[in-house]
Amino acid sequence: MNFEELDQFLRAHDAIEKQQRINHRNINDIKVHRQQDKVIMPDAPFFSQNDIFINKHHRFAEMPTHTHQFIELNYIYSGTSKQIINGKEYIFTQGQFCLFDQNTSHSIAAMGENDILLNIIFRSETVKTTFIKTLESNKSIVSDFLLSAALSSSTKDHFIRFDAQNNDHLQLVMKLIFIEFFDPKDYSNEMINHYLAVIFMELARVFHENKEYQTRTSENATLFPMLEYIENKYKTLTLAEMATHFGFNKNYLSNKLRKETGKTLTDLISQQKLHHATHLLLYTDKKLEDIAEEAGYGSPSFFFKQFKHHYHMTPKQFREQNR
Repeated sequence: MNFEELDQFLRAHDAIEKQQRINHRNINDIKVHRQQDKVIMPDAPFFSQNDIFINKHHRFAEMPTHTHQFIELNYIYSGTSKQIINGKEYIFTQGQFCLFDQNTSHSIAAMGENDILLNIIFRSETVKTTFIKTLESNKSIVSDFLLSAALSSSTKDHFIRFDAQNNDHLQLVMKLIFIEFFDPKDYSNEMINHYLAVIFMELARVFHENKEYQTRTSENATLFPMLEYIENKYKTLTLAEMATHFGFNKNYLSNKLRKETGKTLTDLISQQKLHHATHLLLYTDKKLEDIAEEAGYGSPSFFFKQFKHHYHMTPKQFREQNR
């Protein structure tokens, strides 16, 4: 399958679309669970072959409000998609992505002939163990917040929208993933897993670099500047210094960080130190003692203790397993 054949395949009417085009009523191709007034999409039917599944959303009928027990990445291949997410209307356009956590409530308005939406769904454990681990090497608590917030077991009803329509690399890699999935060959599963690691890193980059979008979507426009400030100053940063810089009372700042990230300033500084340390472990041959010093730890022994507590292995074991 080449790109032209992929396009023809995605635009063709499947059996359900042919029916929905006539009666405009939603047809579920899997058995859903109903809990009071909620429709819950189970994960069991999708993961018999792999921990990742891709399907094209059926056009011509509204998808009622539902939640799902898996993590879902929506990609608008063509046209637009209007969705109600947690009671609020959003319109997604060609080339955009939306990452949904488990249990996020959303509905999808009837999509027209030129509207193609693809769903990539994951077992929760797959994303956390494979993709978030990959992203940790970028030593950025901004990117970590943007992605892991949506995937955190303590965060519900959460989603992240990515304005990636101008990222040609992302659009190309998505097409390559679809070709491997819909026209599988030897090693297709392995190819898809590697492509998706690239997708998540590219999405982190898109969100991290898009200052205007961060300001528009953050409940408080100061959150991302704060995280970036911590990234740049974390080795010597104190709560008092940061409060003065942003013009806040120390208690207010502490409560704000905890409310919006789920972490204290100390937690965020520790997280940033670990990001820097893992980056150095993976991409340099520096001695462990030098890495501890460069990452901002007062002593190598404290670094080893913190690292093992977080990763459940020593820095040396982490380097050996991941290089």
